[in-house]
Amino acid sequence: MEYREFPDERGDEFDAFMRYAFSPAEGPYDPEEADEQDTIADTRGLFDGDKPVAVCAHHYFSLRIRGADREVAGLSAVASPPEHRRQGNVGRMLRESLAEYRDRGVHVSTLWPFEYPFYASYGWATASRYRYLTAPPEQLGFVDDLVATGGDAAGRFRQLGEDDYEAVKPVLSAMADRYDLTMDWTEEWWRERTLQGWKTDPFVYGWERDGELRGLCAYSFDDEPDDADGTVMRVTDVAVADDEAWFQLLRFCRNHDSQVAEVRIRAPPDAPLLDLVEDPRAVDCEVRTGPMVRLVDVAAALEALDPDPEVETAFSLAVDDPLVEPNDSVFRVAAADGGVSVQPLDAEPEGADAAVDVGALSQLYVGYRSVDEVARGDGLDVGSATAADLRALFPPRTTHLREGF
Repeated sequence: MEYREFPDERGDEFDAFMRYAFSPAEGPYDPEEADEQDTIADTRGLFDGDKPVAVCAHHYFSLRIRGADREVAGLSAVASPPEHRRQGNVGRMLRESLAEYRDRGVHVSTLWPFEYPFYASYGWATASRYRYLTAPPEQLGFVDDLVATGGDAAGRFRQLGEDDYEAVKPVLSAMADRYDLTMDWTEEWWRERTLQGWKTDPFVYGWERDGELRGLCAYSFDDEPDDADGTVMRVTDVAVADDEAWFQLLRFCRNHDSQVAEVRIRAPPDAPLLDLVEDPRAVDCEVRTGPMVRLVDVAAALEALDPDPEVETAFSLAVDDPLVEPNDSVFRVAAADGGVSVQPLDAEPEGADAAVDVGALSQLYVGYRSVDEVARGDGLDVGSATAADLRALFPPRTTHLREGF
């Protein structure tokens, strides 16, 4: 078996893998009906001779993690044909992918799972959550009383296009200040991922005040909804600079009341709505888990942190990693003067001050869960003294990774 780049000239074969894995009901892949190739992703395959037995794609982007924008590897399009499943091929491909990330100097990987337990067994763990809001548009009328100067006088809505990338950047910066794991879009991502969809290109609108963009949303319409009596407006992405922009975007959705029976919004985890509507029972507010995260290189990731200069601590940490051998070790972790040093130790895990699996450590690293929350599960074994050190090094953050890939 050999892990290597999937040849561009065999792109139709890669797309056939995707069709069978993620859209089997659509039938066999037809190259003449295919959309253009995803030019952002780097495609890879695990080959038996010249025959691929598993495939995947890599995206590289920047996410805000603990106050700094850090390069992250997004893993996607993991697939294997039925005749090659349950033979360890996907596990080997994941191991090779992580090795490639390490060679590139990327310390963190993230993915959207088809099944959480599957990727948890390989060391990934949930990294963020979001609110899935469902409401009749008339329930959003409360926003008229909340916008700063009322209605259209406060600003204006407009459709966004390729030339609006520079206008969007301040909104993303404001989102990053509010939510860790916010992606710093490149212009290529804006053009080819935000403005384009997998099957249907979304509408993308923004709200601006005094000529400055303050919020944006991407949405589409479902004319044959699965469980609603009428057309559904599906808002798949929301980015806002402040609460006023959030309420203005809700007003924008409400303004579609003549077209849709229901609005469904994938919203930030703390987006205010349920306690503001006239009839809370007319609105559904679900908390859903988002993508998963994994440390690729434990030592390098910890040393990249910039803790508060007042944090001064040292402890031994045993890490359990099922895929990356250098991570499956005991480390001495020391923090002082705003920096972190990590050294591997020739020691048994049983004697370490704390023991953690790589998924739980990844959650602590990005701030999705607190030390106490992780310790209540089975991913962290730690005494009270070292727990205090971990709390100082890993204070919780509000995370929200919105983008699909």
